[in-house]
Amino acid sequence: MKKVFLVLILVLSVVMFSAPYNTKIRVLLWDEVLTQALKSAIPEFEKKTGIKVELDLLPSAQVFPKITTSVSLKSTDYDLVAVDEPFIPMLAPLLEPFTSWPQTKVYQRPNFSDFMPLAFEASRWNGIFMGVPVNANVYVWLTRKDLIEKYKDEFKKQYGYDLGIPDNLNQLLDMCKFFQTKGIYGWAPFTRAAEGATAEAIWVFESFGTSVIQKVGNTYKVTLDKKKAVQAINFYKELLKYAPPGALDFGHPERIAAFSQGKVFTMFLWPAQVPDIENPDKSLVAGNVLYSAPPAGPAKKAAVRGAWIVAIPAASKEKAAAAEFAYWWVSTEVSKSLIPKGLLPVRQSILLDKQVLKERPWFESLYRSLQVVVSRPRFEQYPEVSQVIRDNWLAGISGKVTPEKAIDDMITGIKAVLKKYGY
Repeated sequence: MKKVFLVLILVLSVVMFSAPYNTKIRVLLWDEVLTQALKSAIPEFEKKTGIKVELDLLPSAQVFPKITTSVSLKSTDYDLVAVDEPFIPMLAPLLEPFTSWPQTKVYQRPNFSDFMPLAFEASRWNGIFMGVPVNANVYVWLTRKDLIEKYKDEFKKQYGYDLGIPDNLNQLLDMCKFFQTKGIYGWAPFTRAAEGATAEAIWVFESFGTSVIQKVGNTYKVTLDKKKAVQAINFYKELLKYAPPGALDFGHPERIAAFSQGKVFTMFLWPAQVPDIENPDKSLVAGNVLYSAPPAGPAKKAAVRGAWIVAIPAASKEKAAAAEFAYWWVSTEVSKSLIPKGLLPVRQSILLDKQVLKERPWFESLYRSLQVVVSRPRFEQYPEVSQVIRDNWLAGISGKVTPEKAIDDMITGIKAVLKKYGY
């Protein structure tokens, strides 16, 4: 019996000391299907590295406030945190620059030449990358293939060009008008007083050739061109004529429901929500959707990015272990295994992998949209700027005020935020 006991002790000792680490990290992520799937894979990571992972998952809207109360320059409750890209400027002083992440022992720093460059840009602030992107979240465009086939001859006879994925915003309006005569809504918007409305405004502003705010040297400048911004609002008001009833209070659930029920011809969506569109148990249009980058505005195509980054707080005592977890997550092997659970890979090789595209045809449109990415304003106090944009955009498109007044008030409001913070 004594011999057996000694053998067990020896075996356990070998197991314990064969792993390169013997430590613990705390990780804060947003809670969704993807991160739940990641959680289920953590035991494998723990076994291989010897790093025990304590994972906290919170609703996405609660992650940023949690970081602000849990991370400081001198102390941190977490060794790795997920950051939605608009909050990188505000949190950057608390984070370890990516170039300073320590050497790792198990999962080496990836070859980032395979990463989509504009996905990686989401982590940059003041010329410095502050973390690693873990999903390539960017709006993709959805168009009904079955309706194209059904009405293509009639549409071409009436408009003189082929019905299909709208190539530009003028074509989008033509198609909306055409489908109205068929009892089908051309478009489903986002008009709820939430962050999605800010993203909607940025998409249209950028398509018409104007941005809201830019950093110039050590200060900020409001760059919104009033003429172009007014044109953008007027275009969106026109588009709303062809949206479903209640379109002035539409969020993602309403848009997805309308499209899934076959009531809408075209719209865009965050790609994480696409699997439900392709699920025949949840959608009447599964198998009948084409995916693309957005149609071009008068100035350009513009797809709004919403990437999540994982970053290491500068105060962490376990930076190497935290880096191991980040590199494990974005490794080719783990990324591919998580795709069925909702991962939006940042690697070009996976987005264009022929086998992956058989199951996820929208990944190619994700790749295309990542070529025309635009970001929401990069500013340390982004939530306040977003609120100003959202409030005045919604006032303008709803007709509560004229488009001209909406833009004047937006510019005045943003300037007041800049002045408040010394700019």
